[in-house]
Amino acid sequence: MIFDFSSSSSSSALSSTPKQDCNFLVARKRNLFSFSSAGSSNTSESEVEYNVEAIGVARTEAYKLSNIPPPPIPTAASTLERVIISFTALCASFKLVGLMAANEVGRTEGLDLMLLSMWTWFIYSFGFPFSNNKEKLFHRLWGTDENLYRNDVDDGAFYGTLLIPIVAAAKIIDTQRSSQSSSSTPEYNDSSMDVVQVNFELCFIMGCGLIFHMFMSKHIKTNLGTIWAITIITILSIIFTAFIAAMGFLPLIQRLPSDYIIFSQLFYQISLYSIARLMKKSFTFGELAVVSQILTLVAVEAWVITINKFKLLKITPLENHVPSSLITFQNALVLGMLLIGMISSPFLIHSRYLAQQRSWKSKRAHIRNNNNGKKRMALVIYLISVIIVGLVGLWVQSLLGRNPYLWIFAFVIETRVRIFLCIFWIVLIAISLVLFNQMGQTRKTYSLNSKRKYFHFLALVMFIPGYLYEPEFMHLAFSVAFAALIYLEYLRYFAVYPIGKQLHMFLSEFLDSRDSGPCILSHIYLLIGCAGCIWLDGSFILANLSGIFTLGLGDSMASIIGKRYGRNRWPKSCKTIEGSIAFFVFLFIGAFILVNISSSPNMWPGSSAQWFKYALAVLTTALLEAASFQNDNLILPLFMWSFLNIQI
Repeated sequence: MIFDFSSSSSSSALSSTPKQDCNFLVARKRNLFSFSSAGSSNTSESEVEYNVEAIGVARTEAYKLSNIPPPPIPTAASTLERVIISFTALCASFKLVGLMAANEVGRTEGLDLMLLSMWTWFIYSFGFPFSNNKEKLFHRLWGTDENLYRNDVDDGAFYGTLLIPIVAAAKIIDTQRSSQSSSSTPEYNDSSMDVVQVNFELCFIMGCGLIFHMFMSKHIKTNLGTIWAITIITILSIIFTAFIAAMGFLPLIQRLPSDYIIFSQLFYQISLYSIARLMKKSFTFGELAVVSQILTLVAVEAWVITINKFKLLKITPLENHVPSSLITFQNALVLGMLLIGMISSPFLIHSRYLAQQRSWKSKRAHIRNNNNGKKRMALVIYLISVIIVGLVGLWVQSLLGRNPYLWIFAFVIETRVRIFLCIFWIVLIAISLVLFNQMGQTRKTYSLNSKRKYFHFLALVMFIPGYLYEPEFMHLAFSVAFAALIYLEYLRYFAVYPIGKQLHMFLSEFLDSRDSGPCILSHIYLLIGCAGCIWLDGSFILANLSGIFTLGLGDSMASIIGKRYGRNRWPKSCKTIEGSIAFFVFLFIGAFILVNISSSPNMWPGSSAQWFKYALAVLTTALLEAASFQNDNLILPLFMWSFLNIQI
């Protein structure tokens, strides 16, 4: 598909030739995603469509330019991946069983996770029941085909069913530990055991719902439409929830009204199908499930606090649940961005349509009208955004009883450290933008890996000081930054005047083979990976910094060392053993230095035994990074945070 911003002066900047860019992947991605210029009349639509079809093999073609043989393309998760995830799930299960037995509460949450782990192993590894070992193993949403998912990687179903339940189990363990500790918890830490246990049970149900998709997509072929598929799967999930609750596995869910189950399961299934179809090839099956589960937890949280505030229903275990101001703002920002996308979608689509018009075949008057149309669409989109932000602000004000905008302003200027952090971040971002602009104007070429990992190191420099000195401020800053990135992605993809083109050209410099869909998600995943562990708000600072350390230090050094010095590859992988060693060494050394220079009592660890546990978590995460073909920015931080909290 061809795009045009009707700017003849920018034609040289939009075109890409081998002389201007020697990096294969960058050149490939520019051809795949670039908006065609007014002077590119030789570009045919068929050529662009051909490039779009070829995007899935970009990584394989890159190996053809070198003497390195391409790694085999997997069709299923490796045995190492399955062992690591299943072992972690079983450890969490045993820990939960022991925790519940020690507290004499008679609950069976630990058995839920054990059961889910065994089901996932059988369904995934053997296609149990009615397995056919010769058939290609590729799971998907029931009623969809493989073209909706990112190809040339394993489907990631193991992560989709088990990762978020493991995180929820780790949160239960950490909350129980923090409730027994004499140290005070931060304001935004929701220490209600009922809340985290309900979230765990909901994650268990969503994981089981994904198993329904895995089984039915393999054994029950259908041509039903999306609405019918959502309806059938939702009904099956509700029936299963009622059955498993009657057996005593979901003690808190059983006490909740049926509206809670219906809303959560319906929202979850709608999220799965909507994201899969609207963001085609942007996710693997597992990544899609992880993102949808997180989104469902946020939506259910907002639904619960709204119900409690206006007393619309009596939600017995959660009727006294009042989240902190920061959690409320986080929910408002995330859901507000979704509302902006939904309500302004007709105008966003029309803005993209106007950007796709071929100006070189049009008269000057038509070009002028087209430009005016872009400006009108942009004005409408920005106006809708302002209105929705105002309405969401009223919702937050009704929950908090104060003006949210004035509260944020007062919160930011409350201390000098927060003001300094804002200035520090603005300066670093400005320097980075100027630096990359200068790099684009020089003849010297920089590898895609170097440019991407620069932002990983930048995250390390920006976020660690902020979290050490102002953890609450970092919580809010991450929420605002996440909402801003979502909004900027709207502007980029739908070519909203006046900055859509500039955003597209800047971000296209950092694309790799995982950005094969219409959306560019790597930078959003990087922010989520760094912020996710802080949003989870564990008891120990070092565990909460898992995302920043994993991506900013471990993953970055693994990539740099592995590409430059790596000689020995892991079986059936393009990643090297040298890179994995660098991941472990640099991450562990960085954590050791931080612990020794910090005076915080909650930094952890202290004894040799605790350092051994931390080293084991780092080593396991390094092995998972080497074995996984999923997006590291999304998977690794959540896994490491969970593993640390489970074994402490």
